[in-house]
Amino acid sequence: MDTQRIERGPAGRARVSDELIRVLADRYGIGSSKESRDLGGSSTLNLLIEDDGKRYVVRVYRPWMTTARLAAMQDARHFLIDDGIPCVAPILTGDRAAWTRSGNRLVEVEPYVEANGKMDTWARLEAGLPLLGRIHSRLHSFQTAAEGRHAPASNSIAPENLVSGVRAGTRRLREWDLTSAERDLAALADLADALAVRVATAEGAMPQLPRQLVHGDFWDNNMLSRNEEIVLVADLDFMGERARIDDLALTLYYTNSTFTDDQLSDARIRQLRTLVDAYDSGLDDPLSESERRAIPLAIARTTLGFIAMIAETDSDVTGRRHALEMKPDIAWANTSVDHLDRWQDAMT
Repeated sequence: MDTQRIERGPAGRARVSDELIRVLADRYGIGSSKESRDLGGSSTLNLLIEDDGKRYVVRVYRPWMTTARLAAMQDARHFLIDDGIPCVAPILTGDRAAWTRSGNRLVEVEPYVEANGKMDTWARLEAGLPLLGRIHSRLHSFQTAAEGRHAPASNSIAPENLVSGVRAGTRRLREWDLTSAERDLAALADLADALAVRVATAEGAMPQLPRQLVHGDFWDNNMLSRNEEIVLVADLDFMGERARIDDLALTLYYTNSTFTDDQLSDARIRQLRTLVDAYDSGLDDPLSESERRAIPLAIARTTLGFIAMIAETDSDVTGRRHALEMKPDIAWANTSVDHLDRWQDAMT
């Protein structure tokens, strides 16, 4: 696998260029666009293009994406499609290739799927999480090479990397000359380091959980619906091998981070438990009691993983902004670990 340096942030995300437009014309026969719109995505450029009445999504990856990794992702999508999961297969080039290049970046083209909703409400989360359970049940038997099992960049941090990863992030944070508006970041670094040790210690005392291939980023516009019917599961960019509850914990972290009105109450914990049960309903092999009790710690570890990412941000400006955004999340994650028994009991 290539050893491209991993940098997070907007600087490394692809942009529309004359070369990209030329590549699309030469390799796919997609001409000048009447409509071109960036659909978002923190890592990959997802560009909506219309040509001759047809709409396409052009995905331009970061330089660290390798052909072996992309092939594994596409194989996984085909595997899920064959089982009725609403993923999309890539459109082939004129000479039947599944991707091409623009400069040092891999490019693939997909058909655009019309949608009018994403997984951003409690109702849609509860409707979508059984599908994540079904995806995990299917991917459990999917065999892939090392490039498919390891995501060069990920939204998840492994338990064994937690303390060192968080320290790498806080080390960079402490190197900054903090402004008056950022003075709380020193306390954030101290809290994150201490919380990482607490979480690592608590997880180390629990049974080791089985690992399998998982989606990697099941949230928001990676699960689209049309008139409340799920029509697309997108973006396997962060696909990797880990405990299945780590994938669920990412969704639960984003949920609790997004809905800020009531993050630590008994009512909120019950809402999150409802989502866990929804996920469980889609599994062939239901969650064990050990997995359920591990979920609150996995949520806290996921939260801390975003502190570890500070070490890989593409600039101090990006890192500072990211750290400030994480302050409230680290606070509620720390409180949840203060009351770990309460959270664990609610999940079982």
